[in-house]
Amino acid sequence: MRSVKDNIRLTFGVAIVTMSLLLVLVVGYAQALKSYRQLSTDTVLAQTEAARLGIEQILNSGVPLSEIAGLNLVLQPIVESDSLVISLVLLDGEKELYRFGPQQDSANYTAIPLNNKFTQIGTLKVALSQQKVEAAVTDSFQPMLWLIALLLLIFVGSVLNSRQRTVYLTSFSMVFFAMAVSVMMLVGGLYRDGLQSKAISLADIVSHRLAPVLEYNVGQDMITGIDGMLDNFRQVNPELATISVYKGNLLVANSHDGNTMGQMLSDTGGLDYTHQTSELGEVRLSYQASMVLTQLARVLKNFAILFFACGLVCFAFIRLLSGEPNQSRSDLVLERLKPLFLGAVLMESLMAPIMPQFLVSVAESSGLGASASSVFFTLYFVGFALTLLPAARLIEMYDIRRVLLLGISLSAVGCALLSFESGLVSVLAARLISGMGQALIFISVQGYIFRFSSKKNKTQAAGIIVFCFNAGFIAGAAIGALLANYFGDTGIFTLAACIGLVMSLFSLVLPSMKVRKASVGSLRENVSAMMADSWRLMKIPAFVRTMLLVGIPTKAALTGIVSFAVPLMLAEQGISKEIIGQVLMSYAAVVLFVSHKVGPWVDKLGSSKTALGLGNFLAGLALVVLAIAVIMPEKWLVVILMTAAMMLMGFSHGLINAPVVTHVVVGTAHSQESDSVVAATYRFLERFGHVSGSIVVGQLLLWLGAEQALLALAVFFVCAGVLFAIFDRSMAKAVRA
Repeated sequence: MRSVKDNIRLTFGVAIVTMSLLLVLVVGYAQALKSYRQLSTDTVLAQTEAARLGIEQILNSGVPLSEIAGLNLVLQPIVESDSLVISLVLLDGEKELYRFGPQQDSANYTAIPLNNKFTQIGTLKVALSQQKVEAAVTDSFQPMLWLIALLLLIFVGSVLNSRQRTVYLTSFSMVFFAMAVSVMMLVGGLYRDGLQSKAISLADIVSHRLAPVLEYNVGQDMITGIDGMLDNFRQVNPELATISVYKGNLLVANSHDGNTMGQMLSDTGGLDYTHQTSELGEVRLSYQASMVLTQLARVLKNFAILFFACGLVCFAFIRLLSGEPNQSRSDLVLERLKPLFLGAVLMESLMAPIMPQFLVSVAESSGLGASASSVFFTLYFVGFALTLLPAARLIEMYDIRRVLLLGISLSAVGCALLSFESGLVSVLAARLISGMGQALIFISVQGYIFRFSSKKNKTQAAGIIVFCFNAGFIAGAAIGALLANYFGDTGIFTLAACIGLVMSLFSLVLPSMKVRKASVGSLRENVSAMMADSWRLMKIPAFVRTMLLVGIPTKAALTGIVSFAVPLMLAEQGISKEIIGQVLMSYAAVVLFVSHKVGPWVDKLGSSKTALGLGNFLAGLALVVLAIAVIMPEKWLVVILMTAAMMLMGFSHGLINAPVVTHVVVGTAHSQESDSVVAATYRFLERFGHVSGSIVVGQLLLWLGAEQALLALAVFFVCAGVLFAIFDRSMAKAVRA
């Protein structure tokens, strides 16, 4: 007979599994919709591009657009071959020569210019039915709801058949990966169907062009230029390997690019499509295997990254149910902190891929210019920094859980304010409030860690902040970038606020921590005392060197380069929000990995100085790679180089984040302040890098341009590393047990 506690645990587990599977479904649906929509759009644009080539050949001969005969015969096949086309308009200047379907909003049209030898003289406008695209994807995903129900039954059955708590993690892993694989297979099927639809549609266009040859007794030798027409058609559809037209068993025309790989794989029939156009006519198409596989791999890569991001969040919650029954209260509290802090970071990082562009639009709409966005961006970090010292005193004066709940509520309110159509003042207030809320969350979580960790697990407990921050950043950057394309900026802000509401309820599982002793003095007096501590520490050379040459520049690089400049530069290159999120993910992933490994390495080395110096040099190298990236002509080169730069920057910050506090504590060992005061004061002062980062980088970008600004920053980091190595005395790293 299961106890009430076991039933509550099972209920909570079912809720987590249900939400996790729905998250995978929503993320998969959004990515599939985006991919299928792009494939459908490419199909129609390929048809219109073929029509454009045919019309421009006549225009180049000097015939006016309005005098070209049979335009309807050229354009009608586009409408008939694809049901997604709801409107097609041909304009000669402002004069309408052809129309199919009702008038649409200008935003729904894709305009294709028509040029003669000298200038543009007309426009071909086409509009697609996004509702039909969405309906096709929705119909494919509806059976996945039954799969979720089946996986839930499997999960419940596995838990009921075992008394081991580890069954929760094992069963969840099984159903989560089953769901992820099923969605990926479904997306592969949708991609295959899209290729088939595109092949049929393109075959229809070709058959309409060659209808006299295929349907009537017109000899092939009486018509010239068929192969050239097919060559042009294939060139505007580069994914096609061959186009062949047959009349019975007789080859009428053929076009191929000689791609050996494409031909070899197409011989298997997997990439071949045949469309019967009449009783005797037949069009055969085969796709370039390399291009198809590349596109499919890109789609599946996006899915794999998204499912990994979802897994970071979901597994953090399910691990709560897998703990041992005899787990100590301290270990239980630390385990509960992980998903809570991860969710709090997720709330803010969801907005990371869109926030710089959003603030630029706010600045421009207010008439202040795009450069003002760097000031707006830094308000969050101003609120964060100014709240750190008061927050450190608040958790000593009041119930720490109340302080945590206040922080989550403020952060959620800041997100909610952005979701409303509001003015400049509201946006600025929202960012300031969010920064204050996140500072309260950070200090409260740190307070719980200090109170519930012992000498035995202090290092492991401190790693909770590093892991949850970077895991939350990875998940938020990936999921936020994808869902922004589906829900828009307002939807992302609303979603972040909803996560804050859930986390505020989840915070109630943490214990209420009463004040250990009555506080002495008011909050103002306590903050004044911390300011006095800061002033005394500012007189210690080792403390100041580390802060000015390592700590503040590192935080400035995080806010100014990683969070502000890189998303903005990628957006200016026309890179999608999804790719921007993945570039930012690469930074957080490397920080997460290096931070885990650097502690034992520094312990073995016996000095944190080497790690900090190497971190500065790697930051300089990362900025050089970024400077090279911004001058690259191809988008794919820009993305690759910026990803490499973000990984180098992540490696740099991974080397610095963990050892830097130990370094300043050891360097101030002879001061009268305790280690905790030194660490708290240092963390406060290095936040000036957070505050100044986006402003400094924004102004340098404005004054020098992207390339020169990044190179100047690279020189600074290298010089800072050299100065730190020369003037900072070698110190044995003290390992705090």
